[in-house]
Amino acid sequence: MLQINPKKFKHIQNKTIPSPLRPKFRNKAETNIYFLSKRKMLGEKKASQVKNLKLISIVLIIVFGGYLLSN
Repeated sequence: MLQINPKKFKHIQNKTIPSPLRPKFRNKAETNIYFLSKRKMLGEKKASQVKNLKLISIVLIIVFGGYLLSN
C-alpha cells in the first residue's frame, strides 16, 4: 500500500489563491512599468514632432522673408 510521509510535505506560506479571471484595477500610480515607459516614449515622440514643426516653420518664414526683401 502507498504510505504518505508527512515530513516530505512543505508548509504553504501564502494561502491565498490567485484568481487569474478577475481583472485588477489599480491606481495610476501603481500601473505597470511597460505602460509607463510606453507613455513616456509617446510623449517624447510628440515633443520631437513639435520641435521639428517649429524648426521647419522658422526656416520657411526666413526663406519667405528673404524672397520678399529681394524683390
